[in-house]
This record gives sequence, C-alpha cells and structure tokens, in this order.
Amino acid sequence: MDECLSRGVAMRRVLAGKGCEARLVIGVTLPFAAHCWVQLGSAVLTDPLDVVTPYTPILVA
Repeated sequence: MDECLSRGVAMRRVLAGKGCEARLVIGVTLPFAAHCWVQLGSAVLTDPLDVVTPYTPILVA
C-alpha cells in the first residue's frame, strides 16, 4: 500500500516545525490515480521528479 499522504503530512509537519514553508501537493491522473508529495518552491522533496510529472496538481496545502 502506498502511504504517500501519511509520509507527506509527516514530512510537512517536521519541516514546518523547523520554520520551512514546504507545501503538500495532491495530484491526479487519468485513468484515475492519485498521489501526493511535498514541495519546497519548485523542488520536489519526497519523490523523484519523474514520479510526480504525470500528475496534475489539484490541491496545494
């Protein structure tokens, strides 16, 4: 089971605790699949870039 959401939330909380304004991004693709990752500016922190590229962001928090 992919745990991208729980890993992303945890990483964002740790970074926020250190004063870092990273964002949790949730993206989707068709046929339907969803994934989330953490970004700092344009840098993806939790996944290789080729993993997140196919997804269209629908929520940035």
